[in-house]
Amino acid sequence: MLIAPGRWPLNKKFGPAISEAAEPRNASVCVVKPPCISRRSEWAASLVIGFHLSLLIVGTTPSSAEEPATTPPATAQPTQQSSPGAPQIETPAGAVQTPALIPGQAPAAAVQSSPANDTARYLAGLPVQAGSPIAALTQDPSWGAHARAMNQAFSQLERRQLNNIRVFRSEAIAPATEHSGVCVYLFSGPDFLYADAIFADCTTFVLQGLEPVEPLPNLTSVPKPALAGTLQNIQASLNTLLSFSFFRTKDMREEFERSELKGVLPIIFVFMARTGKFIQDVQYISLDTAGKVAQGFAGATRGTKITFSDSSGTGKTLYYFTSDLADEALKRNPGLLLFCKSLGPSNSLLKAASYLLHSGGFETVRNFLLENSVAILQDDSGIPVRYFPPDRWTLRFFGVYNGPIELFKQFNQPDLHKFYAASSPKPLTFGFGYRWSSAMSTLFLAVKK
Repeated sequence: MLIAPGRWPLNKKFGPAISEAAEPRNASVCVVKPPCISRRSEWAASLVIGFHLSLLIVGTTPSSAEEPATTPPATAQPTQQSSPGAPQIETPAGAVQTPALIPGQAPAAAVQSSPANDTARYLAGLPVQAGSPIAALTQDPSWGAHARAMNQAFSQLERRQLNNIRVFRSEAIAPATEHSGVCVYLFSGPDFLYADAIFADCTTFVLQGLEPVEPLPNLTSVPKPALAGTLQNIQASLNTLLSFSFFRTKDMREEFERSELKGVLPIIFVFMARTGKFIQDVQYISLDTAGKVAQGFAGATRGTKITFSDSSGTGKTLYYFTSDLADEALKRNPGLLLFCKSLGPSNSLLKAASYLLHSGGFETVRNFLLENSVAILQDDSGIPVRYFPPDRWTLRFFGVYNGPIELFKQFNQPDLHKFYAASSPKPLTFGFGYRWSSAMSTLFLAVKK
């Protein structure tokens, strides 16, 4: 994840490009300059977000983080896909648009109803079950605009990114990760989307970030202008993840604070709804320093437990915890790592992790992942390759390695260059981490012997 304390003007022709200027904020984060998104009106916000989400999906991003993204030709724009039986949305002009559904996602008529699931579908721009207390909210024009923007963005994301990830998982990852049903994704923020796509066979997910968990209000009690603002903030928060596959942390926090619905749950809900999950229950929990779960936020580490099922009906659990993983913080409160350990050996995922595990200050969490993981899938921002000795780990490399982007150039790995030169890795068909383009992305799988 990235933290972005500054404002970085939007290049309206080419979209955003990462700035080389960075101001360190604290030991646990790195920084980039973010794009600013106008909120002068709902129309302007919808226009900007629609532009970003439709044109800057990974397949059209530049080959290097230092280069501006080029706008694809009009012929590259995907056609909206319809699912049989999917509900239709009336556009302001009277045209009919059918919401795009990620494979496995049920249309509204086939979806069970629960308060949390209805909320998730509303926030994701998907019709809710008829008779739901919040069904009337979907008649508001601001929700219709939100639904169209989300539908277009996720339709392109599915075609250019997620479908390719699922193929990659079945061919290269699933056989090596079937020994654990637990996915531990630290430094993730609310990125359930990639955890689910890569480790779809897992039944327990643990996500972590510095972003807070806040209880969600009943949407019927939220004023309509505040709801419209919340939908715009969701689109803005999702901008870089859908476009470049990672979040800008501080930018996202600021969006959360401006919203009536604060914290990570709105984003997690969107990802769960758009990937066809049925949310059964949401609990607000915490961990004590021994890693024991307690109801409510009285413990040292606040979090949430979401029970859900996928399109096959398989029951699963997602945990998200707000926790600082720096060494000094873990000395005071090791609760999260002890909780993860109690779940047994895990599959671990590291993506756009700001190279925190490359230097001092994060040795405790790095050692934990090496000890507790049966497999680790990561880009080069995760654990340096020198920590995977060949007598303990089997390594398989994918994509290319051209070193870090300019912002993190001090974390170049000469030994990783040698591995790539000697192993002729299979090309990637999707972007991953800070190198958004599939032609420039680095990914490797380490499996414990």
